[in-house]
Amino acid sequence: MSTPLHVIFWRHAEAEELDTGPGNTADLQRALTRQGRRDASRMAAWIKAHVPKPWLVCTSPAVRARQTAMTLADYPTEDARLAPGRSIEDLLDVIGSHQDTHNALILCGHQPTLGSAALRWLAGCEQPFSIRKGGLIWVADRLREGASNRILRASLSPDLLD
Repeated sequence: MSTPLHVIFWRHAEAEELDTGPGNTADLQRALTRQGRRDASRMAAWIKAHVPKPWLVCTSPAVRARQTAMTLADYPTEDARLAPGRSIEDLLDVIGSHQDTHNALILCGHQPTLGSAALRWLAGCEQPFSIRKGGLIWVADRLREGASNRILRASLSPDLLD
């Protein structure tokens, strides 16, 4: 039995609204709101208390995702494969790039890709799936008898931390 890889799919917290269209670079500059900063900090504290270390925090280059990730790590690894509009395959490639280096991989990204990637990683399902702003899905992946065995450890949103 091997040490499990813990993958945390963490959606960025609430960000300011801007009148932007898809592909608009202004979207990447949206910052967290006051509530978003509070929710991100509370979720980071929960992660610190529950997720085994060492971990690697990877984030989208979008300001709101970086700000969320920085509540957990001073210097998260920025990865363009986590940017808004990227594919599920891009996001899952991030896991493949890091799965042998840490006990936990924390991916801070965006809907709709993040939720659908979490569902595919957990259960192999090809369905839309949403994670609330600031929320996370935690999946542990352990090899047993040569086969991957993935287990849902937690699904949590900031409003449940009150």
